[in-house]
Amino acid sequence: MATSSLVAGISGLKTSQTSLNVIGDNLANLNTSGFKTSRVNFANELSQTMRSALAPSGGLGGRNPIQIGTGTTISSIDKDFSQGNMSPTGRPLDLGIQGDGFFMLTNDFQDFYSRVGAFSMDKNNDLVDSGTGLRVKGVSGSAINIPVNATLSGKATTKTSLSGNLNSEFNTGAINHILKTDSPFQSGAVAATAATALNALDNNTANYIAGDKIDITGTEHKGIDISKSFIYGSGAGQDGTTLGDLSTFINSNFGTASTTIDASGDLLLTATPSGHSELTLNIADATGNTGGTSFSNFNINTTGTGDGYVTTIPIFDTQGSSRLVTLSFEKTASNTWDMVATMKPSEGSVTDAISAINFNNDGSYSSITGTSTITITYPDNTTQTVNLELGTPNTLDGLTQFGSASSAASIDQDGHEEGFFSTTTVNQDGNVVALFTNGKTKNVGQLQLATFSNPSGLSTEGNNLLSPTLASGAAVLKTAQSGRVGSILSGVLESSNVDIAEEFTKLIVSQRSFQANSRTITTTDEIMQELVNIVR
Repeated sequence: MATSSLVAGISGLKTSQTSLNVIGDNLANLNTSGFKTSRVNFANELSQTMRSALAPSGGLGGRNPIQIGTGTTISSIDKDFSQGNMSPTGRPLDLGIQGDGFFMLTNDFQDFYSRVGAFSMDKNNDLVDSGTGLRVKGVSGSAINIPVNATLSGKATTKTSLSGNLNSEFNTGAINHILKTDSPFQSGAVAATAATALNALDNNTANYIAGDKIDITGTEHKGIDISKSFIYGSGAGQDGTTLGDLSTFINSNFGTASTTIDASGDLLLTATPSGHSELTLNIADATGNTGGTSFSNFNINTTGTGDGYVTTIPIFDTQGSSRLVTLSFEKTASNTWDMVATMKPSEGSVTDAISAINFNNDGSYSSITGTSTITITYPDNTTQTVNLELGTPNTLDGLTQFGSASSAASIDQDGHEEGFFSTTTVNQDGNVVALFTNGKTKNVGQLQLATFSNPSGLSTEGNNLLSPTLASGAAVLKTAQSGRVGSILSGVLESSNVDIAEEFTKLIVSQRSFQANSRTITTTDEIMQELVNIVR
């Protein structure tokens, strides 16, 4: 009997030590990414039967068996594959799986599995596990290569979508933007006319001679800069000698404006079309002139208001270069607007301007009269066609007409400039996405994930690696967000699922178990010593 208690005590020490080893391993891996805690399951050893059980017979009742246990043993050490918390790292190639899946890693000879997605790129730009160098497997069955030297060719815009509001409170009666001189031109204190010689003006300070220049600067109606020089004289290559000649020169160089000299001798520059305008004008003598005039400043006489709205939309040409198209909206009727598309003359010209954009009484877009396509002709005579998508008729998903500020603008277009590889990230579907400098993206691969019928049956190989066994079953290949595999989170790593409070509790219990079994052994030893002393 003493021997039996000694065996039981020793088995208790062994199992307690094993429990302490497992707890210690759990605590040691408290900060190990993707670590799964283990637990020890105990089972009793085979018992010695001192008396067998008997069934009731005659006048006697039944009799229970008498058995004495011989100790304890380890029945299993199981891993807990419950989800760990996700810890942000900020690295795009640090990945976590929110679900039951495993990353698939390979050395071309053997496949391994892991919950830890601490990945990086090797010198060949393959996606690899940072700790082991094992390549990360994609759904193609091969490693995923990141195209760090790739470029994305530019693409010409073929369509652009417009959205936003056109103010229904705009007037249909157009008002032109007009600039006027601060003081009129006079000759002999009498209002000057177009025929008045520049040298006869009262504010002429010195007579001009042939070849003198008068600089004309400003911005035209759409805000395009103007800088020209009027050359004084009546010879070849010279622009004239009168106030009318100067007015004609200004008129010819401000294509969307016209000049007039009124009865008072004031020079007026009127923007066309009507509505909001960026029109400005300045006249000054060039440096080095013989002659000179104290020219008056030009200020706004009438502000163009009430009927127009201007916006610019970006497009890309056939080379992927960015261009700007100016859209001018003019209200022509209660629910109708005209829109004219223009470009800087140095960049190209636009034809097929849209007219008659119609709205319903509820402010929704209705239809257009004409075509929704504009054709751009570039200086090299190449052409590009762009479709302007104004919205779905009778809905509010495009242009609208309400009594609020105008805000119409391009919200999307299908062209882009040339782009160079910038960085990479991974989306929830496990797609490895290359990001380019032009804002475009390209999928370069998809992570291969796997699940197991019995993940607790996987064999731990160190370095956060697992391999299948007969108990785990073969890997079932999946992609992210399919079934119980789960989704991929970028910029995070899964933390250990070790519960420190629970492990400390187990630690105390195992310590007490070890102490109790030690006492069993020492007590048995004392009894055996007494037996030896009796014999003596």
